[in-house]
Amino acid sequence: MSQVAALLIALPLISAFFVPVLKQIGKSLIKPFLVIITLLQTLIASWAFVQVYSTGKPIIIYAGGWKPPIGINLYIGHFAALFILVIAVVSFLMALFNFKAVTVEPIDKYAMLFLLLLLGATGMIATGDIFNLFVFMEITAISAYALTAYNKTGEAAEASMKYIVLGGIGSSFFLVGVALIYGATGTLNMAHLAMLANDINPTVVQVGLALIIFGLAVEAELFPLNAWAPDAYQAAPHPITVMFSAFVVKAGLYAMARILYLFKDVFGWSSLTKLLIAMATLTVVFAELSALRQKNVKRMIAYSSIGQVGLIALALSLGTQEGVSAGVFHMLNHAIVKTMMFMAIGYVGITLGGTMIENFEGLGKRMPLTSLSLTIGGIATVGVPLFNVFWSKLRIILAAAHEGNLWPVALVLFASVVEAVYYFRLIHTMWFKGKSGERIPEGAIAIVLLLLAMLIIVIGVYPTPFWNLVTKAGSDIVEVSKYVANVLPGVKL
Repeated sequence: MSQVAALLIALPLISAFFVPVLKQIGKSLIKPFLVIITLLQTLIASWAFVQVYSTGKPIIIYAGGWKPPIGINLYIGHFAALFILVIAVVSFLMALFNFKAVTVEPIDKYAMLFLLLLLGATGMIATGDIFNLFVFMEITAISAYALTAYNKTGEAAEASMKYIVLGGIGSSFFLVGVALIYGATGTLNMAHLAMLANDINPTVVQVGLALIIFGLAVEAELFPLNAWAPDAYQAAPHPITVMFSAFVVKAGLYAMARILYLFKDVFGWSSLTKLLIAMATLTVVFAELSALRQKNVKRMIAYSSIGQVGLIALALSLGTQEGVSAGVFHMLNHAIVKTMMFMAIGYVGITLGGTMIENFEGLGKRMPLTSLSLTIGGIATVGVPLFNVFWSKLRIILAAAHEGNLWPVALVLFASVVEAVYYFRLIHTMWFKGKSGERIPEGAIAIVLLLLAMLIIVIGVYPTPFWNLVTKAGSDIVEVSKYVANVLPGVKL
């Protein structure tokens, strides 16, 4: 039955190649086709999630029946099971949102790239091989480049070009880092690398991992390789912006943490975590201060999203089980909140012809449900109690404090104060500025937004079940010996 999980990779790949055939039958079938495929992906991901969390055992798939370290494997443990489900659910919601948000042709090319983006992010999280991680990363990146430029505006072309240039730099760093580690070990399998970690020259490990961290910083949106992100978020079709924020960045962060913790017992490992802490800190500071100056709300939320990513990277770099679990919790909360907010902003942009701050004046009277969801998302992101992000920010603060490290505590508080300024400015604009215009029918999208808002509040009021889920997911990254035992049974680390 575990081979069913292989469909998580096979289904979007085969479906992407089937789109041109479907176009010949009827172009109107393409958007419903995306809904069907993403629904099937969600069902398979739900099955994998239940299987892993109910049994406590990972799903391991061997390509061609060849076992690692010789063969290639997919590893769906607690982390992968949780976030592959997040990827699938968000993709399904965006497939529905496509009906309203995507009208530019050619829709068949959009559909293929949409499915390949889903494939790439899923593969990055599921793979157990660092070269295949590179392959899936490139699938994700190339799809993202094209989708950023999809609206065919000068702004979109410029954003895509920035993404391509920085993505090329990141890919080069990553590949050189992989080559260094492969040259020192003769293996690409992650579990096997963890076994051989102590036999490698520490300098090679440090240089190789530093290059890999910089390489993944593009997809993870970390300073200094995240200059593409605000432009791409603003220019891309609204459903793609949601996918960038909700799971493309999460795949990059996971890959970074997974590879980093494989070598956690190597001499000098702490210098790598300090590098990541520095990158995360600069990401938070620059992103939050940049968000203050934005007049375009979509771009403002993009900077806010980057700031939250910096906090996640900070938590993952603390080097403790508690810190990683807090980071994973923030990943989950960020995915939910930003899915709702970017979807709501996109809906406003489609309905009112733009996402400048002026378009949001009096929105509370014209589109009250959409405004309510944006209000809840803003309050949650600031870290107000009884909303989900409060608990993950608190967990990050506690994880840092338990290590006697007060700088991350100050950074989280700084981010929350700055967020309060620009989010409450947006809330004031929606509810207390402008004239009350005619009420605009909000339709089914408002129902989805309210369901996500309810989930934010449910996690805020009852955080313990969700904390238990993410603790298991965090353990999947930190407990390297268990990972090796699952992939290479009978071999001791």
